[in-house]
Amino acid sequence: MKKLKTYSSLFLRIGLACAFLSNSLQAFLAPDEFVKLLNSSFIIHLLPVSSVTFVHFIGFSDGMVSLLLVLGVYPQYVAVYAGLWLIGVMATFGIYDYGDILEHIAFFSIAVYLIFNGSDVCSVTKTKNKVL
Repeated sequence: MKKLKTYSSLFLRIGLACAFLSNSLQAFLAPDEFVKLLNSSFIIHLLPVSSVTFVHFIGFSDGMVSLLLVLGVYPQYVAVYAGLWLIGVMATFGIYDYGDILEHIAFFSIAVYLIFNGSDVCSVTKTKNKVL
């Protein structure tokens, strides 16, 4: 049973990384959808940069989260960042699409699991330090 818990954290880490990679690729390859979402939300008035520039930041940020999760570079800390980012996304865009919000809740749940349990298997930085 201990092996199952150990390896399940690896699969959850890879799954969350895939979600962020997908978002990163979409931000770089089809930024119009992101720009349209940003322009229709309140966040556009708070940004110090253009919506197009912010979409590039989203792509870079999500790509880095994905890479760090796959490599296992301090996965608990990366999961904290990912969880906060997901909360921001859910707060910014609200419930336009029930499938979308449920998807974000699922990814947030994975991030919370990784925050509390870590993921040292196949990790570049094997640490037993717990974030919380």
